[in-house]
This record gives sequence, structure tokens and C-alpha cells, in this order.
Amino acid sequence: MEQFNGSNSIAVKEHNIRLVRRILRSKHLATKQQIAETAGLSTVTVGTILQQLAENGEVFEADTAASNGGRPARTYRFNGDHAHVLVLFTQERNRQDMMYMRVANLFGECIDSGDLPLPGHLQIDSFIPHITCMLEKWPSIRAIGFGLPGVELNGMIAALDYSSLVGFSLTGFYREQFGLPVLLENDVNAAVAGYCRRNSCGEDGTTVYLFFPQNHGPGAGICIGGTLYRGFTNSAGEIGFLPLGIDWHDYSIYGNFRRTCGAVSKAVISVSGILNPERVILHGEFLTESHMNQIRRNCGKTLPEQFLPEISCSPDFTLDYQSGMIGETLELVQG
Repeated sequence: MEQFNGSNSIAVKEHNIRLVRRILRSKHLATKQQIAETAGLSTVTVGTILQQLAENGEVFEADTAASNGGRPARTYRFNGDHAHVLVLFTQERNRQDMMYMRVANLFGECIDSGDLPLPGHLQIDSFIPHITCMLEKWPSIRAIGFGLPGVELNGMIAALDYSSLVGFSLTGFYREQFGLPVLLENDVNAAVAGYCRRNSCGEDGTTVYLFFPQNHGPGAGICIGGTLYRGFTNSAGEIGFLPLGIDWHDYSIYGNFRRTCGAVSKAVISVSGILNPERVILHGEFLTESHMNQIRRNCGKTLPEQFLPEISCSPDFTLDYQSGMIGETLELVQG
């Protein structure tokens, strides 16, 4: 019983530390009283935690807050540069596969970046020189996130546009190489998470993000109630498997207005009939406002009004992708 109580006490303490850390990170600057009221904790408990975080360099005392005649309240500022995360993600741009590197602080702000063409024949160790370079520049990096157009199952890459990596444990390999927490996320899953984060979609409703690259098949990211839906084997969103009578690897589709609108409309109608999302977000370098208007008309002719989602186009897949990857990787260091 004593061991259980001790373990429980430690768990509560760790929970409270994470809670105070999250609140102060969100507010950037706050008094002990403000944090205690938000957290539902006593000021004594919050004061003890803030002292510990200050000793670790995670927070520091700022100027005293204005008072109403009483003793000025001491304020605390969250140190967003106490630690950093590194994300590496791949994306097709102008028919060229690119690798994007981003270093972000604990506020999720990008503070360093680099873009370069992806090697023609990607190997499991291809990322080592780039990660090593970033770690030397930013020794405060505490976690690494990879964004790739594929699926990881039981720690192994089960499907990927870059077939040379299939069958490898990318996360396991890089955890061993650098001794840091590592995650791998599907590209469109990251994009839908990033889009919802950037546009404050909230925790209600369903958002489906459909991505149409020109050198690979399309994919979908699904966010339900603020949570990514990955499916039984992490394969949710593989819309290329839907029996729509479309050869998604016939990339000439995207050069013909009628065929493009017809194909994309079928994908939107299919996910809408199954998931009934609040919104469907589209991205493809070929999409214009004329495409969007025609796609909306096509969907309106087939879907009853109660099934018709808000259909819009995200202008910046890279920013959505980046935001999602940073947010998920930060979870590795912030709990």
C-alpha cells in the first residue's frame, strides 16, 4: 500500500508540473495567483513548482505586476528557448521531392530552417548528416520528428512512397543513433493537425484534408473532435484504394480541367458520405478558384444539403505540414 501511495504521489506531482508548465507556456507571462486559478491548484503548490522550473531554467522571474495598492505580484515568464525540437519532412514541390528541416522552440515558433532536394535513392541513414549538423548548431534539441508519405506499423515502415525505406524501423534507428525521442508521422495526418491548429478548428466536429500531389497518389488526413484518426493499422486516409474508377497514377488527370474536377469531386463526395465532416480542405498545386467552384457545384449536385461540408482550399500545404509536425514533436518533450 505504501508503494502504491508513493507512486501515486509522484504521478500527481508530475501531472501538476506538466499542468503548470502548459499554462505558463500558453500565457507566456503570468503571476502565481493567475496560474493557480487556471490550474485549480493552491498558490503554495504552484509556488513550489515554479521554483523548481526556475531552477531548471524553464521559467524565470519577470517584472512585478501592477497592483491595486497592495504588494506587487511577482510574475513569471516561460522560457521558450529552454529546449528545441527538430522536424524533418518531405514534400513534392514543382515535381521535385524536397526535404524540409525546421528547428522550433517550445512556443512552436520556427527559429531555423533549411530546404534541399531529397536524394534520388533514399536510404535509412540518409538523414544522419543533416541531423548531426542541426544538433551541433542547436545542442538544446530534445526530440526529432519525421514527416513522410507513408505508414508505420508496430515500429516498422509498412508502406511509403520511398520504397527503399519499407521494412525499416526509422524511429528505432534514429533513437539509437542520437539518443533522443523520435516520432514518424504521415504527411497528410500532420497537415490536417497543422491546419486545425493554425485555424483554431477547436475540438468539435470533423475535418478531412485531401492532398493531391502530382507525382504520387492522393492521401487524406482525418481529425475528429480535435484528435487524429489513424485507423486500425494506421492506414486511414488511403483514398487511392476507394473504388472510384480513377487511375490516380495517371498524372495527366491534373492537366485537364474536367477530369481534375471530376476526380477530386468523387473523392470529396466519398469521404463526405462516410464521415459527414464539417469541412473538407483541399490542396493541390494545380487547383485554382475555377476548379474549386466547379468541385463545389459537382458535390452539391450529388450530396444532400445535410451531407454537404464546407469545401475550401488551403493555400500552403507546407505551412500546414510544418505546423502539425512541430506540434506533435513538441508533445515528446512537453508531455
